[in-house]
Amino acid sequence: MKRHVFLAMTLVSLAACQSPAAPTSAARSQSFSVQALAENDIQIQGCTRTLSRAGATDTIFAEDGVDQGAKGFIRIDDQLITVGLTANAGDEQHTTRNFADANHAVEIVESLTTGASHEESDSVEESGALAITYRGATQTIQVEGGVAC
Repeated sequence: MKRHVFLAMTLVSLAACQSPAAPTSAARSQSFSVQALAENDIQIQGCTRTLSRAGATDTIFAEDGVDQGAKGFIRIDDQLITVGLTANAGDEQHTTRNFADANHAVEIVESLTTGASHEESDSVEESGALAITYRGATQTIQVEGGVAC
């Protein structure tokens, strides 16, 4: 009997000395970095919506602003990603546009409020948020910018 108790105590002691298991990949926090687009990243002709982080000047998302077939560009973890418009809703004051890449590894929800209009430069100011989902992780970034033609 003493032998069984000793063996059980030894096994418990060994288990207590082991380091805890590392979290599984599903439990790990996934993060990503959204970088500024270079001028040659933006492959758009005509009217262009460009958005920067609120208070910054570097464009992080650009899209062609049309209601159907729009394409957009974003740089995540140093990779240029092209996305296409998947849904579009709103009115003259508020718009929500959804974009995704071909295999939906990147999804972007663009929620914007229309600001001042500048007829002399054929442009409109906008502000709002981009909710960017990349490989299951989501970041929401406050943005400002607008459409210029």
